[in-house]
Amino acid sequence: MNKEIGSEFWLTKVPIENVKGIPDWVNLWGYNVLTSSGRGAISLMLDLVENNVVSKTVLLPAYICESVIIPFVKKGYTCYFYDIDHDLKPNIESIEIYLKEEIGIFLHMGYFGFLTNDNLFDCINQLKRAGTIIVEDVTHTLFSQHERYIENDYYIASLRKWMGLPSGGFLASKHNDIPDSLDIQTKFSKIRERALLLKGQYMKSNNQQLKQMFLSMFNEAESLLYDDLEPYLIDDVSNTIMNELDINKLITKRRENFMFLLKTLKDAESIKPVFVKITDNICPMFFPVYLNKEREEFRNYLINESIYCPVHWSIPQQIDISNYALSEIIYNNILSIPCDQRYNIKDMDRIVRAINNYKETK
Repeated sequence: MNKEIGSEFWLTKVPIENVKGIPDWVNLWGYNVLTSSGRGAISLMLDLVENNVVSKTVLLPAYICESVIIPFVKKGYTCYFYDIDHDLKPNIESIEIYLKEEIGIFLHMGYFGFLTNDNLFDCINQLKRAGTIIVEDVTHTLFSQHERYIENDYYIASLRKWMGLPSGGFLASKHNDIPDSLDIQTKFSKIRERALLLKGQYMKSNNQQLKQMFLSMFNEAESLLYDDLEPYLIDDVSNTIMNELDINKLITKRRENFMFLLKTLKDAESIKPVFVKITDNICPMFFPVYLNKEREEFRNYLINESIYCPVHWSIPQQIDISNYALSEIIYNNILSIPCDQRYNIKDMDRIVRAINNYKETK
């Protein structure tokens, strides 16, 4: 049976010694604190700006993970949204509608490692002059190297999609001090740590009973996170793993895998790559593609080949998607192919062969 490609990361062992402190690649973002989740980082940011927002409103991309919206809703913010174009760039016209309003917070992001938010200069300047707090979610572009907007007041990130971490996020700022005296709550990280280790055992043994166990634990951890949005400090195991991470290897592997997929899938019949080139400063998160139809059928076919491609994301319940036709097309047609540092060119070739064989299975 083929080894699984994709889905959650895993751990083969837990570090024996704790290495505390902030890794250099996090310090690049300015003053910071390592949190247990991206959601916790947003909650902490909202606590910090509570007395400084011009209004309790936030303008968010309409193509977004629900976990980013929830902390704003829980803190009593009115959420507005702007559309995202087919090339994953913000639709400027849909932002301009709000430039005459008092917007408390404006959140923007690049997608899948690419600098898709590089067209916002004028909008951000105008919002900043009106007193809006500017936040960049750098979860997807964490290891891509480029100039960020100097107007950004805060950076937020979730780290668990990049490596096998029980917990992990951060809040950072080049301009504002960030308190690091947060509570520690290890229930979430302990469940995930056990799940990551079980998955490590499963990857060696292919024992299906282990699979049911770690999937159940991952789900349990997610529901804990959903119910408790308070900001907590990162756990020691995750902090150690982050400090020991070879980010150059991570970047090199992801770029190699992405470029192989780009070269070999550019003429594939079933799919269309979202990005058709990759510049030197980009570290990709996934290899995203569009499918015009039968996405679930295609995805299930790949699952049968032990290749797990996530959909980023399901449409959040807080968004009336009928108002955002461009984003709706993305939600309904996009699929993320894994290309991360766990895998090599041989694994990517297996993905390509499976995709090329798809039409023959029909």
